[in-house]
Amino acid sequence: MRHLKNVGDNGEVFAAKMLEEAGYEIIERNYRTRRGEIDIIALRNGVLHFIEVKTRTSFEYGYPSDAVTEDKRRRIRLAAESYLQTRRMYWRNISIDVFEIVAELIEDCI
Repeated sequence: MRHLKNVGDNGEVFAAKMLEEAGYEIIERNYRTRRGEIDIIALRNGVLHFIEVKTRTSFEYGYPSDAVTEDKRRRIRLAAESYLQTRRMYWRNISIDVFEIVAELIEDCI
């Protein structure tokens, strides 16, 4: 299981790097609450993004986003609500996104 944790950790590092290069300001990483977790919280052009990073080693079992089930989406939404409430933040524009990574395609980029 440690291998899978490393793949996921490397994917999150890669995603944060790519988001920053695309002009996103990373606000927080690995936000956890009892309601759920969010891998990356970032701001760009007045939109607050709650980003779930999904990394797979290949397409053998489908796209990475296939792992974002209805229950996972609900937990991300609850975690985003908790983040906004605990920080007394009120945003008109928020987005919940999935950043998909296939590790075999990015190994040389990390």
